[in-house]
Amino acid sequence: MRVSWTVAIGAFAAGLVTGLLLAPKAGHETRRELASKARARLHELEEQLRGVETHLRRLEQQLQTLGERFRQVAETGAWKLENQDIARELPRMPHG
Repeated sequence: MRVSWTVAIGAFAAGLVTGLLLAPKAGHETRRELASKARARLHELEEQLRGVETHLRRLEQQLQTLGERFRQVAETGAWKLENQDIARELPRMPHG
C-alpha cells in the first residue's frame, strides 16, 4: 500500500509537534538534536541519490551499446522478414 506524500508529511508534522510538546529536554536541546538528525538524514539521502545517478549512467551506457548493436544488425540485413515469416508468426501473437 502506498502512502501519499501529503499524508506522510502530515503524519511527520503531527509526530514532530507531539514530540516537541512532550519532550523532556529543553527546547534548544531538542531543536539542536533534531537539526543534527535532519542533517545526517540529508547526508544519507544525498549518498543514495549519488548511487542512483551512478546506476542511471551505467544504464545509459548499456542502452547506447545495445542501440549500436541493433544498428549494426539492421545494417547487415540480418532482420529482414519475408511475408511468409510474418504470416507464420501472426497466429502465435496475442490478440487484444
